[in-house]
Amino acid sequence: MEKQVVTPFLLGVLIGGGLVFGYQAVTSESAVSESVDQAREASLMPHNQGGQMGMMQQMAVTSERAFIEQMIPHHQEAIDTAGEVLARGGTTKEVRDLMNTIIAAQTAEVEAMQRWYETWFSEPYKNNGTYEPMMRELAGLRGETLDRVFLEDMIMHHMGAIMMARSVQPYLEHEEMTKLTQNIVTTQSAEISQMREMLQNF
Repeated sequence: MEKQVVTPFLLGVLIGGGLVFGYQAVTSESAVSESVDQAREASLMPHNQGGQMGMMQQMAVTSERAFIEQMIPHHQEAIDTAGEVLARGGTTKEVRDLMNTIIAAQTAEVEAMQRWYETWFSEPYKNNGTYEPMMRELAGLRGETLDRVFLEDMIMHHMGAIMMARSVQPYLEHEEMTKLTQNIVTTQSAEISQMREMLQNF
């Protein structure tokens, strides 16, 4: 029997830069590719977000070790990019508060995952270089444009984290990881809704 993995499935349309989306259990990578291709053909998402969806197809994991090895650099990308937004964007209090929340929460989670990795696998965590960044280059952007592009990309970035957290849940061995993955799903789902609302103001 083919193993079932949880992967993102686009259900809606772009509304003011936000995504209406959901999740569906599918049984193969080809099924995910088909859903992405169909969405693009129907002009439901721009090319760059199609590329992000392609990256997410490879993010489902089936062990705690693989989860940590992928989630740490995924979190670090969010932390670094949020810091970049604060330096040149952050044009509203709402945006600044979200960036600071992302930095604080995900920094704490990275530190926890590094501790667990060394304890559980008897070696320090080391970036293996396989993670592919999901977010666009922001160096030439400032102000509201930077804020808007960040929010658009972070929605997809959060979707990737949620997908990875859900995919590993059947394989968890430690209570710490159960709590972490549940928190990622809950917190980042709420932040996606918040970011979609914020995008309506740009």
